Order: sequence, then structure tokens, then C-alpha cells
Amino acid sequence: MIDLGAAARILDEGRAPGRTEARAALAAHPQAPPEALYYLAGDDDAAVRRAVAGNPATPHQSFAVLAGDGEQEVRAMLAHRLAALAPDLAPAQQDRLAHMAWSALAQLAADTVAEIRATIAEAVKDLPDAPREMVRALAADRDIRVAGPVIRLSPLLAEEDLLALVDAPPLRETLTAVARRPGISETVADALVATGDALAIGTLLRNHTAAIRESTLDALVVQAAEHTAWQEPLVRRPYLPPRAAVALAAFIAEELLAPLAARTDLPAQATAQVRAAVATRLAGAAREGESAADSANRAAILADAGALNDAVLLRAAHGGEVAFVAAALATLSRMPRSAIDHAIATRCAKSVAGMCRQAGLAAATAEAVAALLAPGMPGATSVAPSLVGDGELRWRVDALARAAARSP
Repeated sequence: MIDLGAAARILDEGRAPGRTEARAALAAHPQAPPEALYYLAGDDDAAVRRAVAGNPATPHQSFAVLAGDGEQEVRAMLAHRLAALAPDLAPAQQDRLAHMAWSALAQLAADTVAEIRATIAEAVKDLPDAPREMVRALAADRDIRVAGPVIRLSPLLAEEDLLALVDAPPLRETLTAVARRPGISETVADALVATGDALAIGTLLRNHTAAIRESTLDALVVQAAEHTAWQEPLVRRPYLPPRAAVALAAFIAEELLAPLAARTDLPAQATAQVRAAVATRLAGAAREGESAADSANRAAILADAGALNDAVLLRAAHGGEVAFVAAALATLSRMPRSAIDHAIATRCAKSVAGMCRQAGLAAATAEAVAALLAPGMPGATSVAPSLVGDGELRWRVDALARAAARSP
């Protein structure tokens, strides 16, 4: 450590014009005497005070002076210094030096500069020993960079604090921050929903740790027909009431039907109703302007939902949906799509019938599919899976696979 006499000489000589560098060097020295650093905390030069604020050796007694410094850079430097110190501080009421540090932190938490407040908020956001009033003030800040981390993570915010923030949010983002908080109660969730803020409600639905009443979810499902951004988080909630799942199946976006039908937590009756809804919505006539890729995607969604069956293929075959039926046959027979396309191109009804058999389709369905995909060939209208024996089935499947592999 620099002895006090040497420090005193630096301070004495440092008063001369152009000797600021010497005082700044002493202020930044990690082995400077605490007395010298305390003295330098009131130096006329901001660069010196900034060095004192960032020095780990600066005594706690200097924090109050530095926290009230007129220069923003000095206060910002102290904020970073105290932020590093905060996790190891004892509760203010248990330790005199800790009390000085917490008092300075509280002073900086009320600073006029948002960046300084944000530094403090980030430091104390999850600390159980931080002063509760300081945390509550940070949570109510009008800058979300300050309030957000504290609202989401501070263990010191009670339910009544969260309800007060929801009831009178300092800014709209406050609601979203509350909605992100892990483990919020049903009461807080209800309060968020009562605000009608669509973004906050969507955030709440994405918070899988939030407790949401079944009746609240039911009400949100009804509104989700208009609030389309809520549909995906509703479908993916860890718990979804069966009646809510059935209601969602009637209107959610098509790409969400498969994950809804794939849920394993629904009762058998609800699962059957969801899959029936999927089939009703997707197994009808092709959409206007539907491309081959769209048809394939529709078939994949039905397959993922467990709703791609004989009835769907029979209706599509009678409706002349070549692209959809081809994609569905490839999926159900577990054959490459290129093999299906080759059979269609060669108009080989027996090959199509063989794939229908491999797909497990009924005779009437296989006949309709073969008539659609391989029309005009002898026997096309009477082809049934039984016409293709096991040996011929294997031969045709292998031949189609080889042909598909040769295709560019």
C-alpha cells in the first residue's frame, strides 16, 4: 500500500497547475490509502473523482458524496462499482458499511439519468437483501430498461405490488414485464387479462409458469378468433381445458391444427373431437389457387393430426384432387413422393393399387384413388388391393423405388 506520507506529498504537489495527472493516478491506485481516496472524492477535477468512484479500495464513507456528484460520468462509474459489490453485501440493517453501500445504491436508483438507474436495477433485480422500497421504486420506473428486470425477477415484489403495477402501470411495457414474471398467481393473471392489453395477454399465455384459471382460458379462447396472435400460445399451453381445445380446433390457423391434435394430455373424447374438426376443415375441396406444395402441406397436417384416413382420401379422389391424393398416398404408404409421381406418369393402375394396399386403404378407396391417379388403363375402374399379391406388391414397390431413385 502507498504509505500515507507519500500520498500526502502527491496531494500537496498535485495542487500545482498541470499536476492533475498525479492526483488521478493516486485516485486510481488500488493500494491508495482510504484517507487519500476519501479526500480525493471531493476533488475539483471530475477525472479524479471518476477514478475514485471506480477504485475498489475507495472507502464506503465516500459513496454518499460520489452518489451525489454533479458529473454524470462520476455517478455512472460509482454505479458500476456498487453493482459489482451488491451481490456480496449484507442486509443494510445488519452491517454499518453495508448500510452505506445500500444507501448509495438507493440514491443512484433515483438518479435522473436512466442509464444509471438501469445499472442499479440490473444489479439488484434478483437480490433478496436489497432494500424493498428501493426495489419497489425501480419496478415503478417510467423507463422499462429500469423497471423490466426488477419486475420480472425480484423476489421482494409481493402479489400486492404486482397488482398495483397492473392497476396503474407507469407505462404500457410494465404490463408485459409483469406478464413475463415466473410463477405469477391466478389473481395477477386475471388482473392482466382485465386490462384488455392484447400484447400483455399474449405474453401471459406464453408464460408457461403463470397460473391461469380455466375459466379465464375459456374466455381467452373465445377472443382468440379475433386476436390471432393468441392462438399459438393457447395451443401450446402446458394445460389446456378439453373444451378450449375443441373450440380452438374450429378456427385456429391451419398450421396450428397438427400441434393441437398431437397433444397427449386431452381426454380421448376431446382428442377425437379435435381430429374430427381437423378433418372437417382440411379434408374438403382444395382451396382456390392451392398449389401442389399447399396440397402436400395440407396432407401432412392431416397426417400429423391423425386425421388422414380412408374417408378423407375417398372424398378427395371423388373431388379430383390429384395433388392432394398423391401426397396423401405417399404419406400413408411411406413411399417416396417421386415413386408416386412415377406411377402416375406411367399410369400404372396396379402399382397405384399396390401402394394403396401398402397404405392400408379399403377397397373402395383404393379403386377411387387408382381411377384418379391412373385413369384410362384397362381395369382401372375395378382395381382393388386384393388384386395385388404380397410378392407382386414387394416387386412393384421395389421397382418404383428404383425408378424414383433414377429420376433426376
